[in-house]
Amino acid sequence: MSGPVDLLRRMWAAVRSGGLVIVEDPDFDGWCCHPPNEGFDFFVRAYAEVIRRRGGDHASGRKLYRYFLDAGIPAPRVALVQSVVVSGEEKELAWSTLDATSEAILSEGVATSGEMAAALASLRQFTDDDTTLIARPRIFQLWAAREPT
Repeated sequence: MSGPVDLLRRMWAAVRSGGLVIVEDPDFDGWCCHPPNEGFDFFVRAYAEVIRRRGGDHASGRKLYRYFLDAGIPAPRVALVQSVVVSGEEKELAWSTLDATSEAILSEGVATSGEMAAALASLRQFTDDDTTLIARPRIFQLWAAREPT
Protein backbone atom coordinates (compact mmCIF):
# COMPACT_ATOMS: atom_id res chain seq x y z
CA MET A 1 0.00 0.00 0.00
CA SER A 2 1.53 3.28 -1.04
CA GLY A 3 -0.62 5.64 0.98
CA PRO A 4 -3.97 6.94 2.08
CA VAL A 5 -5.35 7.49 -1.43
CA ASP A 6 -4.70 3.86 -2.39
CA LEU A 7 -6.30 2.70 0.85
CA LEU A 8 -9.38 4.85 0.22
CA ARG A 9 -9.64 3.48 -3.34
CA ARG A 10 -9.68 -0.05 -1.95
CA MET A 11 -12.24 0.89 0.69
CA TRP A 12 -14.47 2.57 -1.91
CA ALA A 13 -14.23 -0.48 -4.19
CA ALA A 14 -15.57 -2.60 -1.32
CA VAL A 15 -18.63 -0.40 -0.72
CA ARG A 16 -21.81 -2.01 -1.99
CA SER A 17 -24.58 -0.24 -3.84
CA GLY A 18 -26.30 2.13 -1.42
CA GLY A 19 -23.50 1.70 1.15
CA LEU A 20 -21.25 4.22 2.84
CA VAL A 21 -17.57 4.74 3.39
CA ILE A 22 -16.89 6.58 6.64
CA VAL A 23 -13.46 7.74 7.79
CA GLU A 24 -12.26 9.94 10.59
CA ASP A 25 -8.76 11.11 11.38
CA PRO A 26 -7.27 13.63 13.78
CA ASP A 27 -5.44 16.80 12.98
CA PHE A 28 -2.88 16.91 15.74
CA ASP A 29 -2.25 20.66 15.31
CA GLY A 30 -5.66 21.24 16.88
CA TRP A 31 -4.39 20.48 20.39
CA CYS A 32 -4.20 23.53 22.63
CA CYS A 33 -4.41 24.43 26.28
CA HIS A 34 -4.91 27.42 28.53
CA PRO A 35 -3.10 28.75 30.35
CA PRO A 36 0.15 27.83 28.58
CA ASN A 37 1.97 24.82 30.03
CA GLU A 38 5.53 23.67 29.31
CA GLY A 39 4.67 19.98 29.67
CA PHE A 40 1.77 20.29 27.27
CA ASP A 41 3.90 22.20 24.73
CA PHE A 42 6.58 19.51 25.04
CA PHE A 43 3.95 16.80 24.41
CA VAL A 44 2.65 18.48 21.25
CA ARG A 45 6.15 19.03 19.81
CA ALA A 46 7.64 15.66 20.79
CA TYR A 47 4.69 13.52 19.74
CA ALA A 48 4.39 15.21 16.33
CA GLU A 49 8.12 14.80 15.75
CA VAL A 50 8.07 11.08 16.57
CA ILE A 51 5.13 10.58 14.21
CA ARG A 52 7.06 12.41 11.46
CA ARG A 53 10.27 10.45 12.06
CA ARG A 54 8.37 7.19 11.90
CA GLY A 55 6.73 8.02 8.59
CA GLY A 56 3.37 9.26 9.84
CA ASP A 57 1.49 12.48 9.28
CA HIS A 58 0.20 14.21 12.39
CA ALA A 59 -1.97 16.51 10.26
CA SER A 60 -3.60 13.91 8.01
CA GLY A 61 -7.13 14.78 9.13
CA ARG A 62 -7.24 18.05 7.23
CA LYS A 63 -6.05 16.22 4.09
CA LEU A 64 -8.83 13.61 4.05
CA TYR A 65 -11.13 15.62 1.81
CA ARG A 66 -8.46 15.85 -0.91
CA TYR A 67 -7.62 12.16 -0.42
CA PHE A 68 -11.28 11.23 -0.96
CA LEU A 69 -11.40 13.26 -4.19
CA ASP A 70 -8.07 11.87 -5.42
CA ALA A 71 -9.36 8.35 -4.74
CA GLY A 72 -12.36 9.03 -6.99
CA ILE A 73 -14.91 9.09 -4.19
CA PRO A 74 -17.63 11.50 -5.31
CA ALA A 75 -19.20 14.23 -3.18
CA PRO A 76 -17.69 13.46 0.22
CA ARG A 77 -19.38 15.12 3.17
CA VAL A 78 -17.22 16.50 5.95
CA ALA A 79 -17.64 17.42 9.60
CA LEU A 80 -15.22 18.69 12.19
CA VAL A 81 -15.39 17.71 15.85
CA GLN A 82 -13.25 19.04 18.67
CA SER A 83 -13.80 18.54 22.35
CA VAL A 84 -12.65 20.82 25.14
CA VAL A 85 -12.19 19.43 28.64
CA VAL A 86 -11.52 20.94 32.03
CA SER A 87 -11.73 17.89 34.28
CA GLY A 88 -12.22 14.16 34.41
CA GLU A 89 -10.85 11.16 32.61
CA GLU A 90 -11.13 12.76 29.16
CA LYS A 91 -8.61 15.39 30.19
CA GLU A 92 -6.02 12.62 30.70
CA LEU A 93 -5.47 11.97 26.99
CA ALA A 94 -2.46 14.27 26.51
CA TRP A 95 -0.71 12.99 29.64
CA SER A 96 -1.47 9.31 28.96
CA THR A 97 -0.35 9.63 25.34
CA LEU A 98 2.90 11.27 26.38
CA ASP A 99 3.46 8.57 28.98
CA ALA A 100 2.67 5.77 26.51
CA THR A 101 4.97 7.19 23.83
CA SER A 102 7.81 8.23 26.11
CA GLU A 103 9.95 5.25 25.08
CA ALA A 104 9.54 6.13 21.38
CA ILE A 105 10.31 9.80 22.07
CA LEU A 106 13.47 8.84 23.95
CA SER A 107 14.60 6.21 21.42
CA GLU A 108 14.19 8.69 18.56
CA GLY A 109 16.39 11.16 20.43
CA VAL A 110 13.68 13.81 20.52
CA ALA A 111 14.23 14.40 24.25
CA THR A 112 16.32 13.30 27.19
CA SER A 113 14.95 11.28 30.08
CA GLY A 114 15.20 14.39 32.28
CA GLU A 115 13.17 16.44 29.81
CA MET A 116 10.63 13.65 29.60
CA ALA A 117 10.28 13.38 33.38
CA ALA A 118 9.88 17.15 33.72
CA ALA A 119 7.26 17.27 30.96
CA LEU A 120 5.27 14.39 32.45
CA ALA A 121 5.30 16.03 35.89
CA SER A 122 4.29 19.42 34.50
CA LEU A 123 1.51 17.96 32.37
CA ARG A 124 0.26 15.77 35.25
CA GLN A 125 -0.09 18.82 37.50
CA PHE A 126 -1.79 20.78 34.70
CA THR A 127 -4.20 17.92 33.92
CA ASP A 128 -5.19 17.56 37.57
CA ASP A 129 -6.04 21.26 37.87
CA ASP A 130 -9.74 21.91 37.13
CA THR A 131 -9.01 25.57 36.43
CA THR A 132 -7.06 24.66 33.27
CA LEU A 133 -8.45 23.78 29.86
CA ILE A 134 -7.31 21.34 27.18
CA ALA A 135 -8.74 21.26 23.67
CA ARG A 136 -8.19 17.85 22.15
CA PRO A 137 -7.17 17.42 18.51
CA ARG A 138 -9.60 18.31 15.77
CA ILE A 139 -11.22 15.20 14.31
CA PHE A 140 -12.13 15.34 10.64
CA GLN A 141 -15.02 13.03 9.75
CA LEU A 142 -15.74 12.25 6.11
CA TRP A 143 -18.28 10.00 4.48
CA ALA A 144 -19.68 9.30 1.05
CA ALA A 145 -22.49 7.10 -0.24
CA ARG A 146 -22.33 4.83 -3.25
CA GLU A 147 -25.41 5.43 -5.37
CA PRO A 148 -27.89 2.55 -5.39
CA THR A 149 -27.95 0.61 -8.63
